[in-house]
Amino acid sequence: MSEWKKVLYLSGITLAVYLLFKYLLLYVIPFLIAYLVVRGLNPVTEKIRRRLVWKKEVLVSILLMVLLAVCCYLIYVFYGLLVGQIRRIALHFDEYYGCVCIFIDRCCLVAEDNFGVEVEDVKDFIYSGIETATDQIRVYLVPGVFHYSVKYLKKFSNAALFVLMLFISVVLLAKDYDEIREKLQKYQIYQHLHNITERMGKCGGMYLKAQAMIIGVIMVLCTAGLWLLGNPYFLLLGIVVSLLDVLPFIGTGTVLVPMAVVFVFQKKYRLSLGYLGLFLLTYIVREFLEPRLIGQKLGVYPIVMVIAVYVGLYLFGTAGVALGPAALLLIMEIWREVAPE
Repeated sequence: MSEWKKVLYLSGITLAVYLLFKYLLLYVIPFLIAYLVVRGLNPVTEKIRRRLVWKKEVLVSILLMVLLAVCCYLIYVFYGLLVGQIRRIALHFDEYYGCVCIFIDRCCLVAEDNFGVEVEDVKDFIYSGIETATDQIRVYLVPGVFHYSVKYLKKFSNAALFVLMLFISVVLLAKDYDEIREKLQKYQIYQHLHNITERMGKCGGMYLKAQAMIIGVIMVLCTAGLWLLGNPYFLLLGIVVSLLDVLPFIGTGTVLVPMAVVFVFQKKYRLSLGYLGLFLLTYIVREFLEPRLIGQKLGVYPIVMVIAVYVGLYLFGTAGVALGPAALLLIMEIWREVAPE
Protein backbone atom coordinates (compact mmCIF):
# COMPACT_ATOMS: atom_id res chain seq x y z
CA MET A 1 0.00 0.00 0.00
CA SER A 2 1.45 3.36 -1.02
CA GLU A 3 2.24 6.02 1.53
CA TRP A 4 -0.37 8.49 0.33
CA LYS A 5 -3.08 5.82 0.49
CA LYS A 6 -2.04 5.07 4.05
CA VAL A 7 -2.36 8.77 4.86
CA LEU A 8 -5.85 8.87 3.33
CA TYR A 9 -6.83 5.71 5.18
CA LEU A 10 -5.58 7.05 8.50
CA SER A 11 -7.27 10.41 7.85
CA GLY A 12 -10.59 8.64 7.26
CA ILE A 13 -10.24 6.71 10.53
CA THR A 14 -9.36 9.91 12.40
CA LEU A 15 -12.37 11.75 10.94
CA ALA A 16 -14.70 8.85 11.81
CA VAL A 17 -13.45 8.76 15.40
CA TYR A 18 -13.84 12.55 15.70
CA LEU A 19 -17.45 12.43 14.44
CA LEU A 20 -18.18 9.51 16.77
CA PHE A 21 -16.85 11.35 19.83
CA LYS A 22 -18.34 14.70 18.84
CA TYR A 23 -21.89 13.74 17.86
CA LEU A 24 -22.71 10.15 18.90
CA LEU A 25 -20.87 9.52 22.16
CA LEU A 26 -23.36 11.50 24.24
CA TYR A 27 -26.23 9.25 23.14
CA VAL A 28 -24.49 5.91 23.63
CA ILE A 29 -22.44 6.67 26.75
CA PRO A 30 -25.01 5.24 29.24
CA PHE A 31 -25.14 1.93 27.39
CA LEU A 32 -21.39 1.85 26.88
CA ILE A 33 -20.89 2.35 30.61
CA ALA A 34 -23.50 -0.35 31.27
CA TYR A 35 -21.58 -2.76 29.04
CA LEU A 36 -18.29 -1.98 30.78
CA VAL A 37 -19.88 -2.42 34.21
CA VAL A 38 -21.44 -5.77 33.26
CA ARG A 39 -18.20 -6.94 31.72
CA GLY A 40 -16.27 -5.93 34.83
CA LEU A 41 -18.75 -7.50 37.26
CA ASN A 42 -19.22 -10.69 35.25
CA PRO A 43 -16.22 -12.57 36.76
CA VAL A 44 -17.33 -11.58 40.28
CA THR A 45 -20.93 -12.68 39.73
CA GLU A 46 -19.79 -16.01 38.25
CA LYS A 47 -17.66 -16.74 41.31
CA ILE A 48 -20.55 -15.90 43.65
CA ARG A 49 -22.99 -18.04 41.66
CA ARG A 50 -20.76 -21.08 42.21
CA ARG A 51 -21.61 -20.83 45.91
CA LEU A 52 -25.03 -19.20 45.81
CA VAL A 53 -27.70 -20.33 43.36
CA TRP A 54 -28.98 -16.83 42.58
CA LYS A 55 -29.95 -15.26 39.32
CA LYS A 56 -27.24 -13.12 37.78
CA GLU A 57 -29.45 -10.03 37.57
CA VAL A 58 -30.20 -10.31 41.30
CA LEU A 59 -26.50 -10.47 42.17
CA VAL A 60 -25.69 -7.55 39.88
CA SER A 61 -28.52 -5.50 41.42
CA ILE A 62 -27.20 -6.12 44.95
CA LEU A 63 -23.62 -5.27 43.97
CA LEU A 64 -24.75 -2.10 42.22
CA MET A 65 -26.82 -0.97 45.19
CA VAL A 66 -23.85 -1.46 47.52
CA LEU A 67 -21.58 0.52 45.18
CA LEU A 68 -24.16 3.28 44.77
CA ALA A 69 -24.67 3.52 48.54
CA VAL A 70 -20.92 3.90 49.14
CA CYS A 71 -20.56 6.46 46.32
CA CYS A 72 -23.57 8.47 47.53
CA TYR A 73 -22.21 8.62 51.06
CA LEU A 74 -18.78 9.78 49.89
CA ILE A 75 -20.34 12.38 47.58
CA TYR A 76 -22.54 13.62 50.43
CA VAL A 77 -19.55 14.03 52.77
CA PHE A 78 -17.32 15.77 50.23
CA TYR A 79 -20.15 17.91 48.88
CA GLY A 80 -20.92 19.18 52.38
CA LEU A 81 -17.28 20.13 52.93
CA LEU A 82 -16.95 21.81 49.54
CA VAL A 83 -20.16 23.84 49.83
CA GLY A 84 -19.16 24.95 53.32
CA GLN A 85 -15.78 26.17 52.10
CA ILE A 86 -17.27 27.92 49.04
CA ARG A 87 -19.81 29.71 51.24
CA ARG A 88 -17.05 30.75 53.60
CA ILE A 89 -15.21 32.34 50.68
CA ALA A 90 -18.38 34.18 49.65
CA LEU A 91 -19.06 35.44 53.18
CA HIS A 92 -15.49 36.68 53.69
CA PHE A 93 -15.03 37.97 50.17
CA ASP A 94 -14.60 41.64 51.18
CA GLU A 95 -11.98 40.67 53.74
CA TYR A 96 -9.99 38.72 51.17
CA TYR A 97 -10.35 41.57 48.69
CA GLY A 98 -8.82 43.93 51.25
CA CYS A 99 -5.88 41.55 51.78
CA VAL A 100 -5.25 41.44 48.03
CA CYS A 101 -5.25 45.24 47.87
CA ILE A 102 -2.78 45.47 50.76
CA PHE A 103 -0.54 42.93 49.04
CA ILE A 104 -0.60 44.91 45.77
CA ASP A 105 0.22 48.16 47.58
CA ARG A 106 3.19 46.55 49.34
CA CYS A 107 4.50 45.12 46.06
CA CYS A 108 4.24 48.53 44.44
CA LEU A 109 6.03 50.21 47.36
CA VAL A 110 8.85 47.68 47.21
CA ALA A 111 9.22 48.24 43.46
CA GLU A 112 9.18 52.01 43.89
CA ASP A 113 11.65 52.08 46.78
CA ASN A 114 14.15 49.63 45.32
CA PHE A 115 13.95 50.30 41.59
CA GLY A 116 12.59 53.84 41.41
CA VAL A 117 9.69 52.73 39.24
CA GLU A 118 6.61 54.95 38.98
CA VAL A 119 3.81 52.54 39.78
CA GLU A 120 0.69 54.71 39.85
CA ASP A 121 -0.33 53.77 36.32
CA VAL A 122 0.38 50.11 37.04
CA LYS A 123 -1.70 50.26 40.22
CA ASP A 124 -4.59 51.89 38.39
CA PHE A 125 -4.47 49.21 35.71
CA ILE A 126 -4.37 46.37 38.27
CA TYR A 127 -7.15 47.85 40.40
CA SER A 128 -9.40 48.39 37.37
CA GLY A 129 -9.00 44.74 36.46
CA ILE A 130 -9.67 43.64 40.03
CA GLU A 131 -12.77 45.83 40.23
CA THR A 132 -14.14 44.30 37.05
CA ALA A 133 -13.48 40.78 38.32
CA THR A 134 -14.99 41.44 41.75
CA ASP A 135 -18.08 42.99 40.21
CA GLN A 136 -18.60 39.84 38.18
CA ILE A 137 -18.10 37.68 41.28
CA ARG A 138 -20.58 39.73 43.32
CA VAL A 139 -23.16 39.64 40.54
CA TYR A 140 -22.87 36.00 39.55
CA LEU A 141 -20.88 33.84 41.96
CA VAL A 142 -22.03 34.98 45.39
CA PRO A 143 -25.78 34.96 44.59
CA GLY A 144 -25.31 31.65 42.82
CA VAL A 145 -23.87 29.99 45.90
CA PHE A 146 -26.99 30.81 47.92
CA HIS A 147 -29.84 31.16 45.43
CA TYR A 148 -29.29 28.67 42.60
CA SER A 149 -30.88 25.77 44.46
CA VAL A 150 -33.49 25.19 41.74
CA LYS A 151 -30.82 25.00 39.06
CA TYR A 152 -28.78 22.56 41.12
CA LEU A 153 -31.94 20.54 41.83
CA LYS A 154 -32.56 20.17 38.09
CA LYS A 155 -29.01 18.99 37.55
CA PHE A 156 -29.39 16.56 40.42
CA SER A 157 -32.62 15.26 38.84
CA ASN A 158 -30.86 14.75 35.51
CA ALA A 159 -28.02 12.92 37.26
CA ALA A 160 -30.51 10.75 39.16
CA LEU A 161 -32.31 9.90 35.89
CA PHE A 162 -28.98 9.00 34.28
CA VAL A 163 -28.09 6.71 37.20
CA LEU A 164 -31.53 5.09 37.05
CA MET A 165 -31.19 4.44 33.29
CA LEU A 166 -27.71 3.06 33.86
CA PHE A 167 -28.93 0.80 36.68
CA ILE A 168 -31.75 -0.62 34.53
CA SER A 169 -29.44 -1.09 31.55
CA VAL A 170 -26.86 -2.94 33.64
CA VAL A 171 -29.44 -5.29 35.17
CA LEU A 172 -31.11 -6.09 31.82
CA LEU A 173 -27.80 -6.56 30.04
CA ALA A 174 -26.42 -8.76 32.83
CA LYS A 175 -29.43 -11.04 32.51
CA ASP A 176 -28.72 -11.92 28.85
CA TYR A 177 -25.03 -11.04 28.64
CA ASP A 178 -23.74 -14.55 27.93
CA GLU A 179 -26.43 -15.30 25.36
CA ILE A 180 -25.93 -11.99 23.53
CA ARG A 181 -22.17 -12.46 23.41
CA GLU A 182 -22.54 -16.01 22.09
CA LYS A 183 -24.79 -14.84 19.23
CA LEU A 184 -22.61 -11.87 18.32
CA GLN A 185 -19.50 -14.04 18.05
CA LYS A 186 -20.87 -15.48 14.79
CA TYR A 187 -20.36 -12.14 13.01
CA GLN A 188 -16.94 -11.08 11.72
CA ILE A 189 -17.50 -7.39 12.49
CA TYR A 190 -18.03 -8.35 16.12
CA GLN A 191 -14.66 -10.07 16.15
CA HIS A 192 -13.01 -6.88 14.89
CA LEU A 193 -14.86 -4.77 17.45
CA HIS A 194 -14.02 -7.27 20.18
CA ASN A 195 -10.32 -7.18 19.32
CA ILE A 196 -10.32 -3.37 19.27
CA THR A 197 -12.21 -3.03 22.56
CA GLU A 198 -10.07 -5.75 24.16
CA ARG A 199 -6.85 -3.90 23.38
CA MET A 200 -8.48 -0.56 24.20
CA GLY A 201 -9.54 -1.97 27.53
CA LYS A 202 -5.99 -3.00 28.34
CA CYS A 203 -4.25 0.14 27.08
CA GLY A 204 -6.98 2.61 27.99
CA GLY A 205 -7.57 0.93 31.30
CA MET A 206 -3.90 1.23 32.12
CA TYR A 207 -3.89 4.90 31.12
CA LEU A 208 -7.04 5.78 33.07
CA LYS A 209 -5.86 3.78 36.07
CA ALA A 210 -2.48 5.51 35.95
CA GLN A 211 -4.02 8.98 35.61
CA ALA A 212 -6.51 8.28 38.39
CA MET A 213 -3.68 7.06 40.61
CA ILE A 214 -1.55 10.15 39.91
CA ILE A 215 -4.49 12.55 40.42
CA GLY A 216 -5.46 10.73 43.61
CA VAL A 217 -1.93 10.87 45.03
CA ILE A 218 -1.54 14.57 44.14
CA MET A 219 -4.99 15.35 45.59
CA VAL A 220 -4.20 13.56 48.85
CA LEU A 221 -0.81 15.29 49.14
CA CYS A 222 -2.26 18.74 48.39
CA THR A 223 -5.27 18.33 50.68
CA ALA A 224 -3.20 16.93 53.55
CA GLY A 225 -0.44 19.50 53.06
CA LEU A 226 -2.87 22.44 52.98
CA TRP A 227 -4.62 21.07 56.07
CA LEU A 228 -1.30 20.82 57.93
CA LEU A 229 -0.47 24.37 56.83
CA GLY A 230 -3.73 25.56 58.39
CA ASN A 231 -5.49 26.56 55.18
CA PRO A 232 -9.26 26.71 55.89
CA TYR A 233 -10.03 25.75 52.27
CA PHE A 234 -7.77 22.70 52.20
CA LEU A 235 -10.30 20.40 50.46
CA LEU A 236 -11.44 22.89 47.82
CA LEU A 237 -7.90 24.03 47.00
CA GLY A 238 -6.59 20.46 47.11
CA ILE A 239 -9.12 19.35 44.49
CA VAL A 240 -8.60 22.42 42.28
CA VAL A 241 -4.81 22.17 42.39
CA SER A 242 -4.78 18.43 41.65
CA LEU A 243 -7.11 18.92 38.66
CA LEU A 244 -5.01 21.80 37.34
CA ASP A 245 -2.01 19.51 37.54
CA VAL A 246 -3.56 17.29 34.84
CA LEU A 247 -3.73 20.06 32.23
CA PRO A 248 -0.82 20.51 29.84
CA PHE A 249 1.74 23.18 30.84
CA ILE A 250 -0.27 23.88 34.00
CA GLY A 251 0.64 22.37 37.33
CA THR A 252 0.36 22.76 41.05
CA GLY A 253 2.84 25.64 40.86
CA THR A 254 0.23 27.94 39.28
CA VAL A 255 -1.48 28.09 42.68
CA LEU A 256 1.09 27.08 45.29
CA VAL A 257 4.02 29.25 44.12
CA PRO A 258 2.03 32.55 44.04
CA MET A 259 0.70 31.73 47.50
CA ALA A 260 4.25 31.18 48.72
CA VAL A 261 5.25 34.58 47.27
CA VAL A 262 2.31 36.25 49.01
CA PHE A 263 3.41 34.85 52.37
CA VAL A 264 6.94 36.15 51.77
CA PHE A 265 5.58 39.70 51.43
CA GLN A 266 3.52 39.12 54.57
CA LYS A 267 6.73 38.00 56.34
CA LYS A 268 5.24 34.59 57.07
CA TYR A 269 8.35 32.74 55.98
CA ARG A 270 7.46 29.35 57.47
CA LEU A 271 4.19 29.26 55.60
CA SER A 272 5.96 30.35 52.43
CA LEU A 273 8.48 27.54 52.77
CA GLY A 274 5.62 25.13 53.50
CA TYR A 275 3.76 26.01 50.29
CA LEU A 276 6.97 25.94 48.26
CA GLY A 277 7.86 22.56 49.75
CA LEU A 278 4.38 21.24 48.94
CA PHE A 279 4.82 22.36 45.32
CA LEU A 280 8.21 20.65 45.07
CA LEU A 281 6.82 17.47 46.62
CA THR A 282 3.90 17.24 44.19
CA TYR A 283 6.18 18.06 41.24
CA ILE A 284 8.67 15.34 42.18
CA VAL A 285 5.89 12.79 42.77
CA ARG A 286 4.34 13.44 39.33
CA GLU A 287 7.74 13.34 37.60
CA PHE A 288 8.44 10.02 39.33
CA LEU A 289 5.06 8.37 38.71
CA GLU A 290 4.10 9.59 35.22
CA PRO A 291 6.75 7.90 33.05
CA ARG A 292 6.48 4.67 35.05
CA LEU A 293 2.68 4.44 34.98
CA ILE A 294 1.77 5.93 31.60
CA GLY A 295 4.46 6.19 28.95
CA GLN A 296 5.99 2.72 29.27
CA LYS A 297 2.71 0.80 29.55
CA LEU A 298 1.01 2.52 26.61
CA GLY A 299 3.97 2.39 24.30
CA VAL A 300 3.32 6.06 23.54
CA TYR A 301 5.76 8.88 24.17
CA PRO A 302 4.60 11.23 26.97
CA ILE A 303 4.78 14.22 24.60
CA VAL A 304 2.28 12.50 22.30
CA MET A 305 -0.14 12.08 25.21
CA VAL A 306 0.30 15.77 26.09
CA ILE A 307 -0.54 16.70 22.51
CA ALA A 308 -3.60 14.41 22.63
CA VAL A 309 -4.81 16.11 25.82
CA TYR A 310 -4.26 19.57 24.32
CA VAL A 311 -6.10 18.72 21.08
CA GLY A 312 -8.87 17.08 23.11
CA LEU A 313 -9.30 20.25 25.17
CA TYR A 314 -9.54 22.30 21.98
CA LEU A 315 -12.05 19.97 20.27
CA PHE A 316 -14.17 18.71 23.17
CA GLY A 317 -13.72 21.24 25.96
CA THR A 318 -12.95 20.11 29.51
CA ALA A 319 -13.97 16.53 28.73
CA GLY A 320 -11.10 16.48 26.22
CA VAL A 321 -8.68 15.71 29.06
CA ALA A 322 -10.04 12.15 28.88
CA LEU A 323 -11.51 12.10 25.35
CA GLY A 324 -8.29 13.24 23.65
CA PRO A 325 -6.15 10.28 24.79
CA ALA A 326 -9.13 7.92 24.35
CA ALA A 327 -9.56 9.07 20.74
CA LEU A 328 -5.84 8.62 20.11
CA LEU A 329 -5.90 5.05 21.45
CA LEU A 330 -9.03 4.22 19.44
CA ILE A 331 -7.45 5.51 16.20
CA MET A 332 -4.32 3.43 16.88
CA GLU A 333 -6.28 0.26 17.59
CA ILE A 334 -8.61 0.64 14.59
CA TRP A 335 -5.58 1.17 12.35
CA ARG A 336 -3.91 -1.90 13.81
CA GLU A 337 -7.04 -4.02 13.28
CA VAL A 338 -8.42 -3.03 9.89
CA ALA A 339 -5.70 -1.18 7.94
CA PRO A 340 -4.22 -3.29 5.11
CA GLU A 341 -0.51 -3.91 4.99
